[in-house]
Amino acid sequence: MDNFDNKDLQNKLERVINLLRKYRLVEGLVQMQDSPRQELIESVTQKQNLASLQKLIDTLHPADIAYILESLPLEDRLFLWKFVKVENDGEVLLEVSDAVRETLIADMGSNELVAAAEQLDADEIADIAPNLPDDVIEDVYRALPQEEREQLRAAMSYPEDSVGALMDFDIITIREDVRLEVVLRYLRFLGELPDHTDQLFVVDRNELLQGVLMLNQLLVNDPEIMVSDVMAKEGVKFHPTIMRSKPLRHLNAMTWFRPPSLTQMENYWVASPLTP
Repeated sequence: MDNFDNKDLQNKLERVINLLRKYRLVEGLVQMQDSPRQELIESVTQKQNLASLQKLIDTLHPADIAYILESLPLEDRLFLWKFVKVENDGEVLLEVSDAVRETLIADMGSNELVAAAEQLDADEIADIAPNLPDDVIEDVYRALPQEEREQLRAAMSYPEDSVGALMDFDIITIREDVRLEVVLRYLRFLGELPDHTDQLFVVDRNELLQGVLMLNQLLVNDPEIMVSDVMAKEGVKFHPTIMRSKPLRHLNAMTWFRPPSLTQMENYWVASPLTP
């Protein structure tokens, strides 16, 4: 985070804290008032404070909301949590620390937790699964399509902080016997790329991984060139049970991808550097 972004986020945090302080102050005054008129005026002021708070929270990215929640004391955190849009609950739970996540989950009902988890991808659900009640995990699992069920089961089968637990199922695969122009048209058809995509996975007709095509190679080469002419046939591979311990700390900034044919790849995983 650069200095501008950090300053902007700090300003938003201060605005939230000030609005919460105003709310607490007026709430205390209302409790001390004997005059119905004065109580009504202060009630209107409360509604304005809460509306301002809601408007501010609605404009924030889930990561920014997570930062603010982590910066607040428990009582204010749980109060503010109720203002987060339902569709953002899952992303915020994913962004906050384990300790803060536990406090938020403890304040949610089973239906709310299931709805929040269903907004996430299988690998993301696996990240927060250790904090979720067993009955919620079961409900989420039953609600997933078959493919995502298998992905969730695979993600949760590896120890926490292992290579396998860090996997990302959201990848794009292509064939080596097509022109780059065909790949470009395919990407335009998709409309958007998975987060942190810097390469495409090249597979054969049996879905066996053959190599990778870096996006920069796709962009700078002649569209008439075949994928097989510019793809990289060697990738970095790690066994999914390897723990992300001291020897692998330099790999913390990597996104881990499951090859399309896990059994044929002998349970190895391909590592792809994150884009800055």
